[in-house]
Amino acid sequence: MEEEVTVLSVRGQVVIPKEVRTKLQLKPKDRLIVYGEEDTIIMKRLSLPQLKETFERIKLISKERDRKHGKLSQKDIDREVSEVRHAH
Repeated sequence: MEEEVTVLSVRGQVVIPKEVRTKLQLKPKDRLIVYGEEDTIIMKRLSLPQLKETFERIKLISKERDRKHGKLSQKDIDREVSEVRHAH
């Protein structure tokens, strides 16, 4: 694939060339994470299925913890958050 040139709009928008969108199978509403360093910009597709899988694993771990030890109360959660905040 050859390099393509795009232009930054006055609103900060950049059009990803069609050839690139097609090759990467980018669709409207796809989310991209953007990294910038010096004169380089990198855009990477943000994979929501990975986030969903991670959330599902967290839910399973939480359910297993509740089954073994009982549900955490709001007081327990507040105490844990406070301890972590004071540790840093």
